[in-house]
Amino acid sequence: MITKRIFLLVFLSLSSFRNGIGKEVQTVQNLKPQWRVYSNNQLRYFNEEPAKAIHFSLELLQTRNRYLQIESSNFFYLFINDSYVTKSHRLLLSADSLKRKYSSPLFISLYQPQGISDLETCWASSASEDLLFNPKLPARSFSNFLIVATLILITFFTSLFGTNPQLTLDYLDFTKLFFFKDREESQITLRITSSVNLLFYVFCSLLTSLALITASHYSNEGLPFSLRASNSTTGQRMLQWIFLAFAIFGFLMAKLVFGVLMALLYNWRDVAGFQFFNFVRVLILSLALIAIVSIFGFSLNINVNYFNLLKAGSLLLAMGVGLLYFKLLTRTSFRSFHLFSYLCATEIFPLMILIKVLLF
Repeated sequence: MITKRIFLLVFLSLSSFRNGIGKEVQTVQNLKPQWRVYSNNQLRYFNEEPAKAIHFSLELLQTRNRYLQIESSNFFYLFINDSYVTKSHRLLLSADSLKRKYSSPLFISLYQPQGISDLETCWASSASEDLLFNPKLPARSFSNFLIVATLILITFFTSLFGTNPQLTLDYLDFTKLFFFKDREESQITLRITSSVNLLFYVFCSLLTSLALITASHYSNEGLPFSLRASNSTTGQRMLQWIFLAFAIFGFLMAKLVFGVLMALLYNWRDVAGFQFFNFVRVLILSLALIAIVSIFGFSLNINVNYFNLLKAGSLLLAMGVGLLYFKLLTRTSFRSFHLFSYLCATEIFPLMILIKVLLF
């Protein structure tokens, strides 16, 4: 094992020297956007947080006449495919030599005991690119997916607003969340299983699914199940989005059925529809607020922590439960203790479990 490591070190050193480590090179591609760090036993994209080790993968199929340049003012330890290679503060490794030695892709790990600070990694070239060399374009499948998904949701929402504007405005009217006195809702509002309301549940599921996938992709924190797939195509991401939306829609329907059964148990027949409509309204408003903050952050070039936005949305859902308690208290003649126990079973406990499983 020691002999193999010495041979590997000598091979890389000689290949770097032979291919011109003293030559003047120019940066072709910065590899920092591909950096990842281990967090909570998962590999997350690096987001300028304190870290002692970073990892990234390299494809060697389109890297002719290029060099992997790694440098820092402090020493770092280089690992290739989880095997220790060398300690240095500057390396220039030929991609052609790496390709002959290893199979593609490579998994590179760099470790600095004092923490990653001024470490730089990039593809470099010592000669002009071949005019006939046609490298692959950088993967933009997730950006394409976001554009397509956003256009679908905008079209979906426009159709809902065009077919039933009154119901759409009812869902988006946040002022009604603070009306504690008894107010008559429209018949279409209280018919929670009508086709129009079901379409709103589908829209809400798609919007929630997109928010979860976006937070998982751009945040260092994550869900207990991975929603990030670096090599996925746009079509595969669309299927993932739709599959997760169906799962969320199933959760909404399960919550509705459970709420109806609990209302029948308490002999409160008119409560389930009003309660579920209020929940969907708060959920849509929370997701709309997350979308607005994300758009402003993107427009002003502000780095947004999408995972913290999800936590803020969960806080809004919890506040919605508190508002629902006072609305039901003034709407009916329920005893406070009975109403609180009912909301614990149908709103508070499910929300606590959901937040614990997904976010913490």
